[in-house]
Parts: sequence; structure tokens; C-alpha cells
Amino acid sequence: MIFFDPNGKLAPLLDLPEMQLLKSFLHQHHAGFKVPSKHNELIIAQMLAVQQAKNQELMIGFLQLLNSLYLTSNKAEPLAAVRSSQFSDNEGIRIAHIFNYIMQHYERLITLEEVAEQAHMTPQAFCRYFKKHTRQTFVSFLNEMRINEACKKLTSGRYENIATAAYTCGFNSVTNFNRVFKAVKGESPKAYLEHYFSNVG
Repeated sequence: MIFFDPNGKLAPLLDLPEMQLLKSFLHQHHAGFKVPSKHNELIIAQMLAVQQAKNQELMIGFLQLLNSLYLTSNKAEPLAAVRSSQFSDNEGIRIAHIFNYIMQHYERLITLEEVAEQAHMTPQAFCRYFKKHTRQTFVSFLNEMRINEACKKLTSGRYENIATAAYTCGFNSVTNFNRVFKAVKGESPKAYLEHYFSNVG
């Protein structure tokens, strides 16, 4: 996750006439949106490049990322459940740290206690904080992210079977993976893959 405040140091840049489309895009999607799956690889690569860049390459990469998000936004699904209030810089940094930590460790067992510790909160306070800012519980967010990562792996063709993808995404059993997958996607992993490959084929 990359956090930035469009009303902070970036404000003069976004006030330029040439940036008005991007500024409008950021305002309309301040609560976030789901990037269409066919664009995931490009967006992820650009986000990683921004996180690793320095100096002028950081700004160039950031603008390229914004432009790519803008071009995909007309086909994106709004995150209607996300709270629309503005984050302070400190809150944004804390939430970004939490999301990044989960992204880095979702492939193994992650406990509520260890993630709460990353946020310097008690588990109870963390649960309230996380749900306040995402409108999701920590467990539902983690499950959804794991299933989305499993979908990427399964559709990439690099995994021979569903069980392998399940275990590499942090699930301790195929039965649990199938149950959570259906809850998130509304269909079984097998049905999802059949629909996916029939559409791309």
C-alpha cells in the first residue's frame, strides 16, 4: 500500500491545469476502488517500483502509477464499504504499515496479537481501529486478501493444483480454503477457474 495526502505537499502539483483529470480522479475515488484483475500485474509492478525508487524516479514512477489507475478506474468496482472520512498523515502511515505487514506475511499463520503489536495497540483496540477505518474485521480482510492472492496464483498457470495455492496463501487445509473461497467469491475454486478460463479463452 502507498499512502499520500493529495492536499499536502502534492497540492501545488495537482493544481496544475495538466493535472486536473488526475485531481478529479483522486477526489472521486478517495475511498478506494478494486483494480480490475487483468490490470493487477501492471499496477502491482508499478507500486513496487515506486516503493523502491528515489529522487526524480520516485516522482516519475508515482505519476505513471496514478495515470495507470486513472485509465482503469472506469471499469473498477468502488469500495463502497470503505469509510469515506479523511485520514490524517499519521493515521494513513499507520494503516499503510498494517496493510504492508499483512501483505508481507499472509503466506503464513498471522495472529491478531502480532498485527496489533505492529500498530502498537492491544488486540481489542486494534480490532476497533481496523474496523472503524476499513468497515471489515481483521479476519475478513485477511481472508479476502488471501483468496485474491490465491486467484492470481491459480490463474497464472504456475500452480499445478488448488491445494498448492491454498497452502502457499496461508490456509492450513484445503477444506478451510474451499469454504472461505466460496464465501468470498460466491463459488468454488474449481467453478471460478472454469469461468475464468472460459472468458479469457
